[in-house]
Order: sequence, then C-alpha cells, then structure tokens
Amino acid sequence: MIIIKKIIVLLTVLYFSTAWGLDASSNSLDARKKARLESTVVNPNIPLEKRIHAIKELHSDIFVDGHIKRTFCAWDPIGKSGPIAATVNDQVLRSLHYGLNLSVIVFQNENELIENFLTEKTCDAILVRGALVAQFNKFSATIEAVGALPESKHLQLLTQVLADPKMGKSLTNDQYTVMGMATVGGSYVFVNDRSDTTLTSLKQKKIGVDSSNLGTETIVNTVGATPVKGALMESVQSYVDGKVDAMISPALPYIVAGNSQDSGNKGAFANSISQSTLQLIGRTELFPLGIAQILREDFLFKFDTYSQRFMQELNGVVSEDFWISMSEAETKKQNKIYQDIRIKLRDEGYYDASMLRLARKIRCRFEPANSECTNSVE
Repeated sequence: MIIIKKIIVLLTVLYFSTAWGLDASSNSLDARKKARLESTVVNPNIPLEKRIHAIKELHSDIFVDGHIKRTFCAWDPIGKSGPIAATVNDQVLRSLHYGLNLSVIVFQNENELIENFLTEKTCDAILVRGALVAQFNKFSATIEAVGALPESKHLQLLTQVLADPKMGKSLTNDQYTVMGMATVGGSYVFVNDRSDTTLTSLKQKKIGVDSSNLGTETIVNTVGATPVKGALMESVQSYVDGKVDAMISPALPYIVAGNSQDSGNKGAFANSISQSTLQLIGRTELFPLGIAQILREDFLFKFDTYSQRFMQELNGVVSEDFWISMSEAETKKQNKIYQDIRIKLRDEGYYDASMLRLARKIRCRFEPANSECTNSVE
C-alpha cells in the first residue's frame, strides 16, 4: 500500500510538472514571437511591407479595416492653403501606406494649438515649431539651440541620426513621442538698416524676439540691445512695419508677413542663428513604437523635398542681395557668443546637454579643425 501511494504521488508530481512545463513553454513561445515582431517593426533594413504587417499583428486590437484612425493638428499661419498645411496633406497620403488613416485640422494660432493639445483630446498629434516643444521633449527642442546647427547640412545629418531606432528612447517618454521633423530653413537676424552688419552693431537698439524663445532673447541681452518680446507673427509684423530696428526670427514667418512688402533698406545676416524645424509630437499611447519609427524615417526620406520646397518659397520673397555677408573674423566672434549662451542655458536647465553634445559632434564632422573639436566644453 505504501509503495502504491508513493507511485501515485510520483505520477501526480510528474503530471503537473509536465503541464506546468507546457504552459511555460507556450508563454515563452508567445514572448519570443512578440519580441521578434517588435524587433521587426523598428528594423529599417527589413522591407517596409513586412514591418507594417508586423505592426498590424502586434496591435491588431487597435486596427480597424487595416488602419488606425488618428487626427493630426498643424500650425500654419496662412491656414489651410499654406505651405505647412500642404506638407501635412502630403503626409496624409503617404501615411495610408503605413496603416494610418489621418484627418487634419489646421490652426493659424500656434499657442491655441498647443493649449488644445494639452487640455483637449481633439488632436492625437501636433505639428509645431521645434522652439515650442520643450514641454513635450527637451532633447528635441534643443535642436534649435542658438548656433547648434549652423547650416542645413548639419540638420540633415542630425535627422539621419535621430532616425536610428536606438534614438527612440531619447525621443519618447510616457506621455509624448517625437515622430519626425521637417526643415523650414534657418533663423536669422533681420535688420532694417543694412549698415548694421554684425551683432555688436545692434547695441542699444530695439530687437523683436519671439517671447517663447529664451535663446534669442539672451542673444539680444548679451549684445546690449533691448528685446521687444511678443508672439512670433506679431514680432515679424513689427519688423516689417519698422517698429523695431531688427528682429531674430525663422525665415518662414517673414515669407508670410513680408511677401508683399518692399524690402527697402532691409536685410538679414547670411549666417543663420539656428536651423528651424517643424516637429511632429504624438501621444505615446496612441502611436505604436513601429509607427513612430517609420514616420521618423519618412521625414528623413523627405528632407530634401521639404528643404527645396522651402527655398523656392524664400527665393520668391527675397533677392540675393537681401543677405548681408559676414567676415570670417566676425563669424568666429558670433559663434563664441552663441557657444557661451548655449553653455549658460544648458547649466540653467533650458537646453538639453545630450543634444548639445550630439550637435557639437555633428559640427565637428564637417569642421574638424574647429577648436571646439579638440577642446570640448559642451
């Protein structure tokens, strides 16, 4: 009897051990499949169709008829007929292929757009100026730090770096994810008197600045001028109307406000202060990792198209002689001013240190002989 009981106990243990083992094996198999699919969706070396199929398999619960319905909200100072709205509509068509069925709402007031995004559920993602995205992602907002990316080639290389799946962690947090950025040219110092050819020549003058951009305001204070702060389009209009001596602004608003104006004695320093961007910010919970990654890659793919489109718009408004050249010596002085400001605002927590380091590496990729490449302070 004792032997029979022991046999029964042994068989019971073996039975449940086998059952548990099968369950564990099944769970392990599900986990492996999920990991494989997740690896597939973020791998740019795998054909796009296969990646999209993996996304749909991973997130079958949120796809309806093969698509996810989302609403993109975009800022365009002109409205639905403006160049930014045209860029978004272009993205709508391309996104259908990625499994996104998008509707678009255009805001002419960017502050209203951001307030809506923060307080309402109307917009699943927003396309806004990079200078305004610090509250969503300080890393990507620092792309527009003064002097960080002097030319379009620097921004293009950075866009390529940020499209690497490894950068996803820096572009995503619990609430928001940066799903791409488009170039809209540079930010410049615009002057009403072409005899002002350097930053220091603007001392004691009134300079219009965007109230949301501490970097440009700090430039004005540093050179001993007076910042006249206001909403971006208001500042541009004040410059166009001659109410301020100069302004620091992205070129895009000048295209809008100055399109029908006689430039007269107006001009702009040819050396840009930074590269301006439009950044697509989405709610993390509404955009699977793979969708966000594919959109970043798509923005990289379209970089040249967006850049050329913008330059055509700009060249249609300003002539070649609108730009004021700066000597090499003055350029070095200007770059030192910008570097000091970046360090100051980094230490104050306004700029992200890791993005500043990345931007320095990119500058040094093109200008390795610069002193900052061997004596780094960023």
